[in-house]
Amino acid sequence: MGGRYNGAVGLACGPPILERCAPVKRSSPALLAAIALLLAACGSYVPPAPARSLVEERQTAVALEGRPTLAPVTPGPTRTPGPPPPSLEEALQIRADDPRALGSPDAPVTIIEFTDFECPFCQQFFRDTRPQIVAQFVEAGIVRYVARDFPLVEIHPSALPAAIAAQCAADQGQYWPMYERLFTTHQEEWGGVPKRDRDVFVEFAADLGLEIDAFTTCLNDPAREQAVMAETNAAARLGISSTPNFLVNGQLLRGALAFRVFEDLIQQKAGS
Repeated sequence: MGGRYNGAVGLACGPPILERCAPVKRSSPALLAAIALLLAACGSYVPPAPARSLVEERQTAVALEGRPTLAPVTPGPTRTPGPPPPSLEEALQIRADDPRALGSPDAPVTIIEFTDFECPFCQQFFRDTRPQIVAQFVEAGIVRYVARDFPLVEIHPSALPAAIAAQCAADQGQYWPMYERLFTTHQEEWGGVPKRDRDVFVEFAADLGLEIDAFTTCLNDPAREQAVMAETNAAARLGISSTPNFLVNGQLLRGALAFRVFEDLIQQKAGS
């Protein structure tokens, strides 16, 4: 015989039930009633609850009263809060008379540029966007513009000596002229060859009227290289990871963005 589909999903098909059942003699009504009473009685039987010991009763009482079963833990000493994180000015050593800053220290908006003198996008920003920021906002007293170094030494061999050269020029009050000279001449007069490029930087210093002995001593000082890398590490801790990056009153921007992006954000930060 074939199986029958019983209509329930997941149930297996089997032979018809009647084919494997023995004939059942008709039972009397009295017998069926007695069986029903017996089944009903079995279904209603509840076994007696086991007796509880004195310990179990005591534990139950404690639990119901909500009392602790263990001695309370004595709290330890209160931890003294650590010092607050440094401000941007402290982390990046930005001073009121900072030689790598343009504009009033009292300006409502501060833009910090993190740059690499061999970065083509930094050069693009220097050429296309920065002049408008300086003309429209720095000179109007709305923005203070600060430069900090972030040389990508893994891909730009001369970025570190260029940053050192710019900082050595800053020691003599000529950071921005050196900054502009480095960007306008990259890939034309210097780039990618550190030993040769250092000599070019000395020539730039002479053209800008710097005291050459002091500049050369600074350029060759290992402590100055360490200072540049310390500045780079401090920037990395602030979330800087590429160039150009900017902090506009602490808000991070990445890339050589168009002037209108800075314009909108400056106006927002200045409350105008």
